[in-house]
Amino acid sequence: MSRENVRAQTAERFLRSLLDGAPDTTLIAPDFEYEQHFGFTAGLYVGEEGLERWVETFYEVWDRTTLEIEGVRETADLIGLDTRILVRARQTGIEVDLRSTGVFQFLGDGRITRVDSFNDPSAAADRLGGEPE
Repeated sequence: MSRENVRAQTAERFLRSLLDGAPDTTLIAPDFEYEQHFGFTAGLYVGEEGLERWVETFYEVWDRTTLEIEGVRETADLIGLDTRILVRARQTGIEVDLRSTGVFQFLGDGRITRVDSFNDPSAAADRLGGEPE
């Protein structure tokens, strides 16, 4: 299996675990950073404590998520996952369809060191060094 495929699978496993509310911290580096560039959870989250804070904030509003990977983009150093996430509001039960791109950066040992999450295709493309999909 190619290095890019392994990294894409690692990125998907991490994202699924994050959205399930129990981030798989074996997949991340000690100095891991997650930066969300949109929505009520926008901000920089550092390390395991930051991920716990993101999960708590996210699940104050939503009570269920369904993740679909719509595409994978690769550069020499980054993996981009284009996603569709269906979330359900905790208080109203209203479902919302979110589209975003997670841009994953890896260490040499295959652990994730940074994730940037965008809902703007141009911003994601800028981070990946290419054109919007």
